[in-house]
Amino acid sequence: MISKPKGYDEAPAYTGEFSQLPAGLYVCEILGAKQEEANGRDRFVMQFDIAEGDQKGFYRKQYDAEKQVNQNAKYKGVHRQYMDESGLPFFKGLMTSVERSNEGFHFPWGTKGNEKTLVGKRFGAVMGREEFLTDDGRKRMATKIVQIRSIDGLKDARIPEDKLLEDQAGRDVPAPENSQPDGDGFMSVPEGIDEELPFM
Repeated sequence: MISKPKGYDEAPAYTGEFSQLPAGLYVCEILGAKQEEANGRDRFVMQFDIAEGDQKGFYRKQYDAEKQVNQNAKYKGVHRQYMDESGLPFFKGLMTSVERSNEGFHFPWGTKGNEKTLVGKRFGAVMGREEFLTDDGRKRMATKIVQIRSIDGLKDARIPEDKLLEDQAGRDVPAPENSQPDGDGFMSVPEGIDEELPFM
């Protein structure tokens, strides 16, 4: 006979099941935003979640489920964008897309606390899957923002194909801790990376 352990009914059930956001076109909502310095450069950091459809609240649900079994769980709905040099056109595109997606909204540049005006604003996100290596050399897939558009601009967007690593025989594969910006100014940060959530 197997006896039920003390606290069994109250304990969360960790099944090892892992849900991943599918690649797709999503309407998202900003939950928080701030400016920070990274590598001596200004960077915009935005916490977001899926606002509509079957995946609504995906990142919050994922975080809540992980928090049941891991008190150090990290919220993964975070996007980082450099605000200068090669990243500036993409940052301007992000802000323009947010303004176009929220009728009558114009970001109040230079106003104290202006980052709070972004909370609750919506935008369109083209999300793609990218393969990366874990610290122990296993291949995993991460879903991340590939492009930010206005919500109306999603109708002309297409879902990107998976971005796969080449075999190590073909070239060196970057380690997952590589967080240097890609040529387009976006940060290449795998979804599972262990970073603090700046808003909670």
